[in-house]
Amino acid sequence: MALTKADLTDYAKLRGIWRKDPVLYAQQRLGLNPTAQQRQLLDAIAPAGAKVSVRAGHGVGKSGATSATILWHLECYEYCRIPCTAPTASQLYNVLWAELSKWMRRSDEQSKTMGLPSELLLSNLFDKTQDRLADKGNPSEWYAVARTSRREAPDALQGFHASDVQITDDNKAVERSSSGGSILFVIEEASGVPDEIFEVAEGALSSHGARLLMVGNPTKNSGFFARSQKQDRALYTALHFSCSDSPLVDDTYRKNLVRKYGEGSNVVRVRADGEFPKQDDDVLIPLELTEAALERKDGERNGPRRLGVDVARFGDDRTTFVLRAGDVIEQVEVRSKQDTMTTAGMAAQFFRQWSADEIYVDVVGIGAGVADRLREQNFPVTDVNVAEKAPENLDPKDAVPAKLRDYLWLEMAEWMKGTPAFMAPQEENAEDLAGELSTVRYGLDSSGRMVVESKDAMKKRGVRSPDLADALGVTFAPEKRKPMIFTTTDLSMI
Repeated sequence: MALTKADLTDYAKLRGIWRKDPVLYAQQRLGLNPTAQQRQLLDAIAPAGAKVSVRAGHGVGKSGATSATILWHLECYEYCRIPCTAPTASQLYNVLWAELSKWMRRSDEQSKTMGLPSELLLSNLFDKTQDRLADKGNPSEWYAVARTSRREAPDALQGFHASDVQITDDNKAVERSSSGGSILFVIEEASGVPDEIFEVAEGALSSHGARLLMVGNPTKNSGFFARSQKQDRALYTALHFSCSDSPLVDDTYRKNLVRKYGEGSNVVRVRADGEFPKQDDDVLIPLELTEAALERKDGERNGPRRLGVDVARFGDDRTTFVLRAGDVIEQVEVRSKQDTMTTAGMAAQFFRQWSADEIYVDVVGIGAGVADRLREQNFPVTDVNVAEKAPENLDPKDAVPAKLRDYLWLEMAEWMKGTPAFMAPQEENAEDLAGELSTVRYGLDSSGRMVVESKDAMKKRGVRSPDLADALGVTFAPEKRKPMIFTTTDLSMI
């Protein structure tokens, strides 16, 4: 049934009301009852030219509020353009675009209860594809679009300008319409977006009335996003959302992080408190590198598929299994309070199940028994004695590790500077691995050699043993020379 003139008049009035009040739009159009934090974000983005920066902990509903912002601007400002970017395709398509789909579906349900004609459902007004949300009648002029941010391709936010501006006779730019042609820039996980992206976008950000919304976990202390919350905060509406203040986050979330990584640790600060990490000069692997690895959903699987095993028997420590294929962490499993034969059997099972090529076992303590049992069954096992001396003939420009364990941590630290991807389906275990890697400290011994913090030292400061990180570490063990086999003929020639 075609819309009547009265329908169009009523809809225009609704849009006019919603345009002034994004919170009301979220409630009436989407069926979203915003939390106090989400209300702050929506209120902050309402004025023309608003520049909003939001640092937040995990799970506080920032993607929901961002989706509401996008849909509000898309519906209430005709011929608008909304470029959206994030460091990874996964963040854009699996998180933000999925969230948009959810709220469009709920909006349709909400609109039906309000008695709006079916022609005015969001799904009938806008076409949604994998990377685009566009007005059905004017898809080339009125849309939201997703573009991944990469340092080597810094044009994600380039080429967008207000489309409905006229120049007056006295050479002053004015809007042709109070509701048309405006721009909203949306930047998800803003800490991970390279500065080059922001630099390219600065021209577009100067467009008449352009809005900017940046949201993310504050994983690094430098860059455009960090400056928007620190020295440049006078230029922005800088908001801070802690997990402790959100009803969307389970009360035990922060407590569990504190139990694992210690009160005041960077993991707790960033993931729960929404605070920037401390500048810890003695932390070997920066948190920003491990959090970035969690976001990546693709990586090079070059080299052998190595299964690392860190063995514990009983007590607080855990037996851990990590499969690394080149730059990709494919599997992470944790077991506790089991004997060595059970651990050997489990390592054999994972070797087959995960199509591993080699098994690397930390043989200090009871790990030797696990390695022996696997070798007895003809599995390709490499013994890794982390208490041994570090390999010799290292580059003299590099830090000199004291023991093999220190060497392995240095190897992991160097590997983390590349583009590793933590893609294990066991998401909580992968997050724990990332947290452990960014928690370990280092120092120098009396000979000036680099020494990684011991498990006992970590426990004394209230941090759980890095069993997952140690299982990953053994997969970086240097190749051992195979013993030379001499025949009687060879010996007669000596």
